[in-house]
Amino acid sequence: MSGRNWLILLLLTVAAFAGLLFYGDLREVRGLVEDSPSLYPAFAAALGLAVINYALRYVRWLMYLRALGIRAPLTVTLWVFVGGLALSITPGKAGELLKSVWLSRRAGVPVATSAPAVVMERLTDLVSVCLLGLTGALLLPTTIALVVVGILAAVIVVGALAASRFGSAALRLPVLRRWQEPLAESRDGLRRLMTPRMLAAAVILGGLAWAAEGLALWIIIAGMGEDLSTLIAIPISAVAALVGAVTALPGGLIGFEGSMVALLRQSGLEAPEAALATLLTRLATLWFAVLIGLLAWLWLSRTESARLSTEWAPAVGAPVAEAPIEGLPVDGPEAGAPAEIYAERQ
Repeated sequence: MSGRNWLILLLLTVAAFAGLLFYGDLREVRGLVEDSPSLYPAFAAALGLAVINYALRYVRWLMYLRALGIRAPLTVTLWVFVGGLALSITPGKAGELLKSVWLSRRAGVPVATSAPAVVMERLTDLVSVCLLGLTGALLLPTTIALVVVGILAAVIVVGALAASRFGSAALRLPVLRRWQEPLAESRDGLRRLMTPRMLAAAVILGGLAWAAEGLALWIIIAGMGEDLSTLIAIPISAVAALVGAVTALPGGLIGFEGSMVALLRQSGLEAPEAALATLLTRLATLWFAVLIGLLAWLWLSRTESARLSTEWAPAVGAPVAEAPIEGLPVDGPEAGAPAEIYAERQ
């Protein structure tokens, strides 16, 4: 991201956290932390649930790559996936397409070949989160429930059109004709990943992964001594993630925090508890992922730079060819080259 985008991300992050602390009253939130000793192990457990989320999504990532015929080493696919976690802070998570670029550089996989895996990750995530949100439809405001249904329907329609013959017709549009060949290859990959069996497995894995984040919210609330059913915590977490995705802001900032606080308040939590639960959930799920993703990203960048330096650096001790003087042969006493100069060269 550019410097301007990093500045926007920083401002949004500060605004989200400051807003939570202001809403919950900083003194009340601090007192709640001091009076809840079980909150620390609960937060550690939430971090563990976040790791489970990443592990399940990595299994789905491997499943997609295998279905596309990509046989990259596990070490490469793992580092690329973990590095991609940092890209969740890009607007709409669009930056995750960089994972295809990394696969191309590290394993020689064409970007058009692996791009369908990245796209299907996002689509099946949306479907999984929508289904989790609808498990608490009776507990959610009617407007929010209708929005969730609308997003789910839109994702299904867009995915079906992209994999159908209408997708082929769209590639002939003037705006897409320039990239028709790689897009056609990507569309064929999408069709392979959209078989009923593949979709069912991907949605189940996605559902389990995002349910783990809902459990992280539940266990943090339990650590504060509050009683909230998992059947409420999981849909709240899912709906907050959807609202954040709809805003398309980096990491779903503002939208996620605002909707989660509102839904927790509606579920009976007081303002300090709702604010602290939201803040700790974001630290355990979003910012923990960004941290380990950035570390993996730095490692990928460093090893890539080292590899390029090795490929381009001249071999140690190798003779360096001298540029010939125009009109004289490269070597030998011919063509008027003084014999003593030739002797010195030898």
